[in-house]
Formats: sequence, C-alpha cells, structure tokens
Amino acid sequence: MKAFLHQSFCFLVGLMFVTTAGAATIEGIVLTDSGPAEGAKVVAYRTFADLTAKANAVVSVEGGKPGQYRIDLDPGKYYLTASSQRQGQSFFAYHGLNPITIADAYQWIPFFVLPETKLNCEVGYQGIGGRVLYKETPLRHGSVTAYRLDDEPFRGMGVLTNSLPAEGTFWFDLTPGRYVVIARQRQEPDAIGPLKKGDLFCYTPTNPIEVNPAHACQVDLRCYPRDDLDHFLSQDVLDPRGKRLAARKDSSLEKASIQETGRGGAIDGPIAIIAGRVINLDGQPMPGLVVSAYPADALPLFQMYVLRFKADSIAKTDDKGFYRLEMRPGSYYLVAREKVGDAPNEGEHYGLYEGSANHSLSVQGGETKTGVQIVVESIMP
Repeated sequence: MKAFLHQSFCFLVGLMFVTTAGAATIEGIVLTDSGPAEGAKVVAYRTFADLTAKANAVVSVEGGKPGQYRIDLDPGKYYLTASSQRQGQSFFAYHGLNPITIADAYQWIPFFVLPETKLNCEVGYQGIGGRVLYKETPLRHGSVTAYRLDDEPFRGMGVLTNSLPAEGTFWFDLTPGRYVVIARQRQEPDAIGPLKKGDLFCYTPTNPIEVNPAHACQVDLRCYPRDDLDHFLSQDVLDPRGKRLAARKDSSLEKASIQETGRGGAIDGPIAIIAGRVINLDGQPMPGLVVSAYPADALPLFQMYVLRFKADSIAKTDDKGFYRLEMRPGSYYLVAREKVGDAPNEGEHYGLYEGSANHSLSVQGGETKTGVQIVVESIMP
C-alpha cells in the first residue's frame, strides 16, 4: 500500500514570481513513478515544428517543493513537454492533450515523465517498428498510429493505425518521410474525444522519426495513465497530492470534454447550428452514436480519408437519437458512427448525410438548421 503524505504541497506565490501582463499562470508537478522529479522543467512551444527544432520556447521556473513548476503563458495553444534527470537517466513527457489551449485563467497541469528511449535505424525493410510498454510490460489491446507531420495535432487514424497484439509490438511499412508515432489504450473501447482518467497515452521523444529508403527504424513507446497517480506511482511511494487536490482538479484538464476537443478553437462572430436525428434503416432512433462535422469547403466530394481529419464539431446522440452541433459558418460533411479516429469497422453502425449530391451541408453565421437526418447501417464485411 502507498503511504499517504498528509502535508500540503503549497506553491510559493506573491512576490516570489513576476507574472507577465496578460499572461495566464500555469502550475503543476512533474512526477516519475518514484515520486516528484527534482529539478524538472516544463517547456511550452507554439507549434510542433518549434518543439522539433527546440525553438521559441517558454521555460518554467521551479516551484516551492521538489518537482513543482510554474510557467506564465500568453493565451493560445501550446505543445507542452516536461523533462528531468535522475542518476544519469533522462526522463521526458509529451502531454497527451497537446496542443493545450491556455486561456486567461489559472490552470494546474501535472506531468508523468518516463525514461527516454533511443531510436535505432539501420538498413532493412523500410518503415518503423517497435514495442509499446507500460511499466516495462508490453501493452496489449491498444492501438498505435503513424502520422505525417502535416497531420498535426496527431489525432484520428493518421496514415496507418494498427491494433496491438499481446506482445505489444508494431510495424508500419512507410514511404520515406518524417512521422510521429503515438499509441493509446482506452479503458472504454467505444470512448471518443480526449483521453479520460486511466487511459494510456504512449509517446517517444525521438518523434518525429525520419524514414529513409531501405531503412528500418525501431523504437519503444512508453505509456502513462492520464490523471491516475495511484496507478502510475510505484508501491510504497509517498503520495504528493496533499490537501489541495480538489482545488487543483477544478483548475486542471481532467474535465476536458468532447465539445472542447471537437470544435476547432474559438468561434469568431455568430455561430452556426445544425441539429437533427440519427436513425437506422428501420427508422428507429440510434442513441449514443457520434456525429462529426468535417469541413467540406475545400473538398468537392466526400472521401473516406476525411475521417482521419479533425472534425470541426462533435456531438453524441441522446437516448432518442437527437444531436446538436455548433460550428463556424461553412460547408460540412456530416458523419454518424460509433466512434471517431479510425476507418469504419465491420459491424459498426455508420452513415453519411445524404441530403445533397456531394453529401455536404452549408450553414451561415447565426443560422440554425434543424431536422437534419442521418441514416446509419451496419458495415458489411
């Protein structure tokens, strides 16, 4: 059993720090599985390209206790990483919700850092392979995805997505280029949107990985459980949360919702609304399905690869099959299905809006379109 530390991990505030005018204060703690990571730092980048180049970085300052940090950021979206050193071993974390939206309010963001992995590339079959590990044990029943750099922010099905076998290994045959490889395991297989508490996110700091002709690259992806300190810490490690846990949760990313992730940022001007119902071929309502609105202005006809893009808005149907979407004005492809971020599976209920020749629906700012029906059917082999 873990021994619980009852003292509060309080941060030094007031005159000890100077906050940039207009900036938001972000605080948190960086943890290894053995407890707080002393001397850890958190770094914020505006783009993944900056992260790759280690350019235009905003670096945290240390807090009042081991592993604590503070960083002041102007409102916007950031890629956040954390790193530390212990006994000659380097540790690293890439936050699973990157890019994270920083508003003008205080936020508490913890990081679970993991031992850094090395990349080994040599002459061989062209592609990327390796293992996915949680606490040095092969991960099974998760999925691993290879993304191109222009797939940023690296959600959905990417270029290729594979299910993990019992031994936790993977291999992708890939054309030459640079790729980001990420693995995930959800406790609820049909869950959508941001990872929830206890879901595993797996990353390697060797991303992006360059695939050269006739070269094979091997790498390990290590995982952490989102917002689940009890499972992350090793046995008999002091619990560092202290008495401020509830207040920190209120300021954390734990409550990130499907709408926050599904909508493409803040909407300037009047929003557009599309509402309707999802039914099956027998006219029965379909509760619990996901309705996604994919931008269609630049695409004359719906193509299946659209499903790996980030939807502009996402909603679930209620127990009567009704849904409601909010989005920017424009044209959209509406898709109803049981999940997101993957190609439709055999047996999955799936349907596309059929109200126009190219399957798109247009809405103006301030306009509300109701009664938009989508019919789904089970995917055949």
